[in-house]
Amino acid sequence: MKYAGIVVGIILIVVIAFATVKKVSPLSWGWWGETNAASGIALHGFDPISYFGAGEAAAGDPEISYQWKDATWQFSSEANKARFIESPDRYAPQFGGFCAFAVSKGFTADPSPDAWHIVDDKLFVFADTNVRDQWVTALPDGSLVQSEKQWRKRD
Repeated sequence: MKYAGIVVGIILIVVIAFATVKKVSPLSWGWWGETNAASGIALHGFDPISYFGAGEAAAGDPEISYQWKDATWQFSSEANKARFIESPDRYAPQFGGFCAFAVSKGFTADPSPDAWHIVDDKLFVFADTNVRDQWVTALPDGSLVQSEKQWRKRD
């Protein structure tokens, strides 16, 4: 019994550390802002245009960047930067760059640059490929509609 407080304290520290590292929190808390931007860099420094063109994640160059929605977006080329500037809402990941699966459950979570999917010419990012596959498989059952509904609730 005398160690219960210590155990609870350790568990609380572990949970807080996990939530901080993985950016997990209820959407309504708004802890991480409108755009998921670790250290001010959106999409972990990956080029959002690369998902549409090359079909794979390409690292952006810090020298080729653009400020939008309180974040720095990095690009692998000046041409990609120009495309983004022309239409950032089209190319930026949906739900502020948080995991679309987590958003569908009412939470934020940090995505992996390699776990993504495009639906109706919109980029969605995910914490990992397992949750991406679950979300994509559930598209006919309304996973995207649920994500959109939960995202609107945060306001």
